[in-house]
Amino acid sequence: MLSLCNDLWEVQFDKDNGAIRKIIDLVNKKTILDNLHNEVFRLECEEEKYMDSFHSFMYVEKEDGVKFQWNITSDITLIALWQMDGNSISVESYIENRSNQKLSSMEYPLLDGIGDFAAIYGGKNRKDFKNYVAHSYATGFLIEEPLDNFHEDEGFRYMPYPESFSGASMQFFTYYCENKVGLYFAAYDGQYHQKWLNFYKHNGKLRASQIYGYEDIGYGNGLKAPWKFVITLTSGDGWYEGCDLYKKWALQQTWCSGGKLKERGEDKKASWLCEEMGACTFGIDACHDRSLWLERYSEDIKSPIFHVLGPDWTKVEQNYKNSIPGGYNDWFPTRFLDKNLDVIRRHGDRFAPFEFDFLVATDKSDSDMICNSLQKWPQKPKSRDEYKFTMLCPICQYTQDLHVKRDVQVMRESGCDAMYYDISANNILKTCMSDRHGHPVGAGKIMTEAYRKIYFDTKQKLAEVKGQYVPLGTEMMNEVFLDCLDFYQARANAQPCSFLETGIFRDLIKQGKAQVIPMFQYVYSGYAPLRMDGWGKLTKEGGDLIYHTIAKTYLWGGLFEINSEYSAMEMVDEIENSAEEHYCDFDPVGFPYDKSIADYIAKFAALRTGRYNHYLAYGEMKRPPKLHIPKVWRTYYQYNSAKSSMEWGDRGKILLDSVVTARYGYEDSELILFANTTDLTQDIMWQDDILQEDREYDVCFDYSTKTSDTKKIIGKELRNLKLSPRQLFIVENKK
Repeated sequence: MLSLCNDLWEVQFDKDNGAIRKIIDLVNKKTILDNLHNEVFRLECEEEKYMDSFHSFMYVEKEDGVKFQWNITSDITLIALWQMDGNSISVESYIENRSNQKLSSMEYPLLDGIGDFAAIYGGKNRKDFKNYVAHSYATGFLIEEPLDNFHEDEGFRYMPYPESFSGASMQFFTYYCENKVGLYFAAYDGQYHQKWLNFYKHNGKLRASQIYGYEDIGYGNGLKAPWKFVITLTSGDGWYEGCDLYKKWALQQTWCSGGKLKERGEDKKASWLCEEMGACTFGIDACHDRSLWLERYSEDIKSPIFHVLGPDWTKVEQNYKNSIPGGYNDWFPTRFLDKNLDVIRRHGDRFAPFEFDFLVATDKSDSDMICNSLQKWPQKPKSRDEYKFTMLCPICQYTQDLHVKRDVQVMRESGCDAMYYDISANNILKTCMSDRHGHPVGAGKIMTEAYRKIYFDTKQKLAEVKGQYVPLGTEMMNEVFLDCLDFYQARANAQPCSFLETGIFRDLIKQGKAQVIPMFQYVYSGYAPLRMDGWGKLTKEGGDLIYHTIAKTYLWGGLFEINSEYSAMEMVDEIENSAEEHYCDFDPVGFPYDKSIADYIAKFAALRTGRYNHYLAYGEMKRPPKLHIPKVWRTYYQYNSAKSSMEWGDRGKILLDSVVTARYGYEDSELILFANTTDLTQDIMWQDDILQEDREYDVCFDYSTKTSDTKKIIGKELRNLKLSPRQLFIVENKK
């Protein structure tokens, strides 16, 4: 065997084929990867045609590593350079192609035989330990016991980056046994290259892998991964440990070079969005009278609201049925109803139009230009999404010109405060197979760079016309767009009473074996765009899970979203909006508006816009305190999704923590928040020493409005907490 090792661990390679055979924890004398298989790589020649064998193999040992070379054919060579540095090992690899073949992608490295860490370290006490995998899929997702809960060749398989709807929002994942051991996997690429970051069950064990390619496909073209793919031995200190490792690298990248949000001038951020908005809505009809609901939300939530209005404002109808605009002339004149906009302005609210900015019709205006500028998908995309969209390729000049010209006119006609883009860059595979657009076949990073240019150009022109900074938002978020977008819509916080992203793991969520985690916010808080989440309907019939979702969304740095896309709005004054006036078919339900839910939102909206705003809007998310928190069953009824979806009509209950907690730092101060999401008193016991017993803290016992009182309390009096129903308890440590 070939070996790279130090006092901490050893990585063994097969001398005959270069496969990683074993990874050994030398401190604990445990083998955590044991691979008996001989598949070293998977080279995709033409789409879905693979080679995994080679004619010859050689290696050269170096002072700080080892260089491998596989001669796959006489004209195709894979080269990999492995290096060890402390508790990390890394590889850079590339393909030399001297043949007349087209090469699409390379899956390398393949780390096969990753074991059941809990069994390896727990032995006879296996039941006392648990394994987890945390992946940046959909901005952060945690699954317990992946060996048990993944089917063969499934799991986080084919996770494209940057693509956070069906793939990776950041370039890392980690597998660990809590407080025992873990492996952290990351691609340290600051240049936007397309890749896939995978962790799935294979041959009865777990496999981690990286795929790169689909960037410059052509006869004789090679494949490159000009970055370090890093594997790090960790202590198993939760998913936060992987985030902390990644954060050290991530905050030094281009997308963070503009500095923290709090340090940016008014020409680089929308302070009103970060500081003044207490809640948000999504999908309220733009061209029909919805003033009754706009008034009621504002009256009860008592803070300014950010409204992303529905898509029904275009000249050629933009809906969820069978109609979208094509070129510029299909969009104008716009059809925003003045009565709605008047209510929004009167209450100090703000709004953005909903726009399919790259999704277009091919049979309407500019048909020829659009057809010549369409993104061409791979025959079989490497993703859980099939991408059955007619999307404009962002590299084409027509796309770039249309985006800027159209959005400037939308703003001129509507007076909007921001723009929102659905099915946009954050949930689209960065692959275009066209050979007629002037870009390499595949495109990859060039597509990401083109999206960035379009967003920057649009934002610059909007600011010139409006005379102030105009924020842009999208569906979902990836790190590569941190510096050019300001807010995003997500839905996963509300699972299992939600829709779309994370739906592939919904059964595991309902069983309590998987959950959404705030990985993206933890890594990028202080830099990240504002998250809109919650998928909420303010009705008792929707279940009491919504209280947990509200608290979680705010304490994780976001705004709770009242959503009106796929179902009737709440009945207000015995009035329910009509499906005939909506852009999506739905059945009437007759569920009354529940003011108690609005009152709970109002408490957090006041938190978001009050004296603690700087923590949530500009602070750094930290590990929450370790607490013993009772769990309670929460009920839900999912009626706000497409009627054809697997979620629609599902009722159930899910076991969750009764109290949501979070911790933030801002400059030299810290804030710890506790939100009782139930209608019962909850007893909380601390399990760590974050609080110093003799230190004095500013404590707000029940934050409900911006004027809620605080008291000076010493730490030892806070060790055992008894939280009243729906209580929001806040501890501030001013240093």
